[in-house]
Amino acid sequence: MDRAVRRRRRPADSSDSPAPRHAVPGTARAVPSASSFASLRCMLPEPRNDLDEWTARFLRETTEHALIVVRPDGIIEGWFGAATRLFGYEESEAIGLDVGELFIPEDRRMGIDRQEIRAALAAGRSEDDRWHLRKDGSRFWGSGVLSALRDADGGVSRLVKLMRDRTDLRTQIVASQNRLAARERENRHRSEYVVSIAHEMRNVLSPMQNAATLIGLSNDEAVRRRSLDVLQRQLDGLSKLLDDLAGASHPAPERFVLERHPVVVQDAVDQAEAAVRATVEERGQGLACTYPLIRFAVDADPQRLQQMLLNLLGNAIKFTPPGGHIAMSATIEGDMAVIRVTDNGMGIAPELLPHIFELFTRDDARATAPGLGVGLAVVKELAVMHGGGIEARSAGIGKGSVFALRLPLAHAGSNPETPRVTRPTGEGAP
Repeated sequence: MDRAVRRRRRPADSSDSPAPRHAVPGTARAVPSASSFASLRCMLPEPRNDLDEWTARFLRETTEHALIVVRPDGIIEGWFGAATRLFGYEESEAIGLDVGELFIPEDRRMGIDRQEIRAALAAGRSEDDRWHLRKDGSRFWGSGVLSALRDADGGVSRLVKLMRDRTDLRTQIVASQNRLAARERENRHRSEYVVSIAHEMRNVLSPMQNAATLIGLSNDEAVRRRSLDVLQRQLDGLSKLLDDLAGASHPAPERFVLERHPVVVQDAVDQAEAAVRATVEERGQGLACTYPLIRFAVDADPQRLQQMLLNLLGNAIKFTPPGGHIAMSATIEGDMAVIRVTDNGMGIAPELLPHIFELFTRDDARATAPGLGVGLAVVKELAVMHGGGIEARSAGIGKGSVFALRLPLAHAGSNPETPRVTRPTGEGAP
């Protein structure tokens, strides 16, 4: 059938100067009768050979490759292969369109559509890998080449663009680039952390050295006891810092192993409060802990629960000035236990808030405080591992913050409206 069509059209095709089929600005667009290979053959220069049949079959059946014929002035004359599937225009709509309509607005404003034609006219071909625009306004990543077709006298009457949708490849490339960028950021962070670790070690070792000197020089039992207390607190802080850093340096599956069983929330709050009591009193801060009278439990690893609570309390203590107030409350919301740590301290900048639980997150306002920005990232990971979550709220710098830890209840049905017990700690506790 195809050969018969070609035989019938050959006399007309053999004309020395076939009439071009394109729209002239200000006139109605001429539309070819069918998107067949016969219409393409009218546009292409000689010679024609036995590959015509296979080329026609390819253009009829391909669902990936679009072939678009364009005049040097950018007007589309041919619309073949998967052009309709890729761009959404029927052949009757596409013929006579300016090829710039297939480019996204950003590229049109920069003249990329015309630059591609100029490059093909100058060099014979122009490769193109960029976003393209469909009729419905959606975009796809097209990869192709625009080739100039030269006449016998060397002039260019038409250009042919062969392209395909490679959005899948672009997605893979972007994902790989994002992974590489993330790895580079991680490596950059790790280099910075080595310096930070050295600084933190000096912060801990300096008071330890002073305390050890006092113990060696003084015979006063009270002085020695206070110095030993300093040593113990600094050793505890050093141990916690090293534990957090060790945990943050391992791949996530190896970092934490949970041994879960019912843990009474009131007991966990009491233990955390007792652990920080000396520090709170030393800083002249107030700490109040509240929870329902009726005991309730969460399904948790008790050591990891303490780690989460101490991180949240330590964060509040660190960023609340002397004389400030901290509160820790526990309640039930639905099938979750919620433990909130509230302070009236430094607060969190709005631009930092979405990233506050990312590893090593610190801003300029918090840079003077000790720590490496590890604790909150650890809390988030542990909370998620428990089937819960962690949220942060702050009205901004200098307006305090609220952290809400949510963990699944070990036993549902507790009454969140039960009266609360309040136990203040420290000077000026609320």
